[in-house]
Amino acid sequence: MTGHKKYKKITNLTNKDLESPGVAKFVINENETLKKSLRETQDRLEKIKEEKFEHEKKNIILETKQKSIFWIEFFKFISSVGIGFAISYIFSGNNTAALSFGIPSVIIFIIALIVGNK
Repeated sequence: MTGHKKYKKITNLTNKDLESPGVAKFVINENETLKKSLRETQDRLEKIKEEKFEHEKKNIILETKQKSIFWIEFFKFISSVGIGFAISYIFSGNNTAALSFGIPSVIIFIIALIVGNK
């Protein structure tokens, strides 16, 4: 804030004051200080923008994964139920029904595991 107040005081100088070497040197120094401060602020802003972009990208990826995880877990559950039916049919002696429930259920479960691990 003090730099801003100094800058306002400098603008009230007359042309004769500005022709003075001491005042000119002071104005140049103040200008360089303000330029340096501006560059530092712009660098910090650019870093913040990059971090924000990375966070938004990660958020989108996580939201997409969350949506797909629901379906993967759903198919794992359905295949587990099918495997359970297949096992119960094996013990009841109905091997045809056991295979018709068991094989697709195992395939669905394997696919869900593969897709879930990517």
